[in-house]
Amino acid sequence: MPTAQAALRGTNAAVVEILLAAMYDPVWTKGIHGSADLILGLAAFGFLHFWKTPPWLVVVLASLAGLVYLG
Repeated sequence: MPTAQAALRGTNAAVVEILLAAMYDPVWTKGIHGSADLILGLAAFGFLHFWKTPPWLVVVLASLAGLVYLG
């Protein structure tokens, strides 16, 4: 059904845009202040996406890294 497939592709694109906007405004503008923050965020993403680490463990590790970074 080409019409249904086209509607789903459009919906998928809209959802991706909404997620990107939600990621930028509160997360990027409030949480990424320098290169160390960016590296920590990318490392957390890598643990979640590439190594399939459980989210609760990524939160704990990122929290500990933040505590070490902030002193």
